[in-house]
Amino acid sequence: MGEPLDVAENSADQATRLIREAILSGQISPGERLKTAELAQRLGFSTMPLREALRKLEGEGLVEIEPNRGATVRKLDRAYISDLFELNTDLRICAVKRAIPLLTLERIRSLEALAQEYRDHIAGGQDLEAIRVNRDFNAKLVEFGGNREALRVFLRGWDIIFAFRRGYGYGTGRRRVMAEEMQLLIEALRRHDAVAAEAILRMQNAAMMEDLVSRIAPEV
Repeated sequence: MGEPLDVAENSADQATRLIREAILSGQISPGERLKTAELAQRLGFSTMPLREALRKLEGEGLVEIEPNRGATVRKLDRAYISDLFELNTDLRICAVKRAIPLLTLERIRSLEALAQEYRDHIAGGQDLEAIRVNRDFNAKLVEFGGNREALRVFLRGWDIIFAFRRGYGYGTGRRRVMAEEMQLLIEALRRHDAVAAEAILRMQNAAMMEDLVSRIAPEV
């Protein structure tokens, strides 16, 4: 956790950012205790901004705080996975419905380029790069919907999902199926078929959720 500090941030905001980044990068694992004394030593903050940071991260769903036990990085369970993926999918569906009347050939081609980049990374075994492109592809969908607040919420949720994906991986063949789903979605958007686009996104949501649950089955 050696990221540079931003002088425009107060201590609590800086601590929140650094702990969040450590969780999302996998430096701090799900279920791990977050002791303020240890965090103070590692980050160089006093305990007061660290306690505030942990409360903020609890509000983001990344940390759980229990009486007499303190703070821990939240573990995945089926309910948490379902809530994250449902919100993620509903944001994309809402954005696609808003975006379809405004779609241009240039926008479609930008999605096609990302889909091709995703396939290239999968073929090359570049898993982290593929996940990044998948994020960019879906962020484009939400961006095209024109709601900046929806994009902010989407990206925060996506980053949490990405952190757990990096730790647990994907089931066999899931990434290649995702490439097919991208292409099907692009074809629906070309036809301005909002019904088909929603069906594809909901199908993908169900498959992604079950895939992640199956990867962590012993802990759910």
